[in-house]
Amino acid sequence: MEWLIASLPLQFGSEHCEIARSMVGWSVEALAFRSGVSPGAIRRLERGAELLPVTMQALAYAFEAEGLVFFAANAPMRGDNCSGATPDPRTRDDYHFVE
Repeated sequence: MEWLIASLPLQFGSEHCEIARSMVGWSVEALAFRSGVSPGAIRRLERGAELLPVTMQALAYAFEAEGLVFFAANAPMRGDNCSGATPDPRTRDDYHFVE
């Protein structure tokens, strides 16, 4: 079952980042601090660049900790009683891949 969940596509995409930042009132630097992703990588993402999946997960987890949820082809939404699956993504084995 774990392999199935790991193989599912990430719902957080470049189209979500700037909108989600606005929803939680964060600057690029604030998101970088909370996610561990460099400000430059966040800016590249918001211009449409593709980032590594683990980097996208780190960003998604930062927003999910604030109660946002993401579904492909939809704007970010606020979830009731919702938080990220990994409270601290820095504890993940693959976190060193974050850009």
